[in-house]
Amino acid sequence: MPRDNIPKTALKKLQQFFTKTLDTNNDGLVNWTDFEAAIESIVSQEDAQKNARLKVLRKRLEQHFQKYFWDLCAVGDANNDGNIDLDEWLDVMNDIIGGLKEKNEFPEWYEGLHKALFRANEFLDERAVSKDEFANMLISWDIDESSAEKAYDFITEHGQKKMDYNLFSEFMKKFFLNETPKHPLNLGLD
Repeated sequence: MPRDNIPKTALKKLQQFFTKTLDTNNDGLVNWTDFEAAIESIVSQEDAQKNARLKVLRKRLEQHFQKYFWDLCAVGDANNDGNIDLDEWLDVMNDIIGGLKEKNEFPEWYEGLHKALFRANEFLDERAVSKDEFANMLISWDIDESSAEKAYDFITEHGQKKMDYNLFSEFMKKFFLNETPKHPLNLGLD
């Protein structure tokens, strides 16, 4: 399948995003095991057993991630093996980027993942996420702190805009659409 919507300059960034944020065990595949590891890194089972609020948060996160994983498999698992390899993921991203170029919106199933990731964090005020909170969220995705801080400064115009879910979603759209090498939106992945 041709990937006409993915600029050659963005291919490395997307490959790095797959490897760092999705393929948590570095086996070249994304499967439910990777999502379980991500859930554990956000809210550990041990912490959830000790705290009712964290237990609810973990349960919701599991439900959102499970839905996203099965939606991803339905859209992208070309060989029906229950895994998403890099080529399958790039095909999915080609379609997502095409949709962003046309309508500037993510498919509903993909937007759900971003909402779950954003809301799974312990923000003091999710309508005004601080630079440190934003950086901590991205560090949990294996993005280095300096790159996360530069991205925050760029997207918030050095704090002039409040980082809330809508701005985070806008950030993710710009991340996938940006073709400029070494730009803060690339999170150091290029």
